[in-house]
Amino acid sequence: MKTLFMEGKVLVKIVYCRPCGYLDRALDLTKDILSYFENVSVELEQGKNGIFDVYINNNLIFSRYKEKRFPQNEEILKEIGKVVTS
Repeated sequence: MKTLFMEGKVLVKIVYCRPCGYLDRALDLTKDILSYFENVSVELEQGKNGIFDVYINNNLIFSRYKEKRFPQNEEILKEIGKVVTS
């Protein structure tokens, strides 16, 4: 079975709290990611309890719980850019 890593793609996973209404925020971030990067796949996963986490290639790069805020789209794009260009 091929994975995205084997194909050279970067995988971004956004885990968001559906009951909290964070879907629009996750979709907005997804739109920006897909607009800026060609070789990136985005996966959305429903969660609960106020979660809004962002992973790049299974590494947590942002957690709303830890940061006590939502990420700015630009800061996530910057982190993805570091991975894409490395």
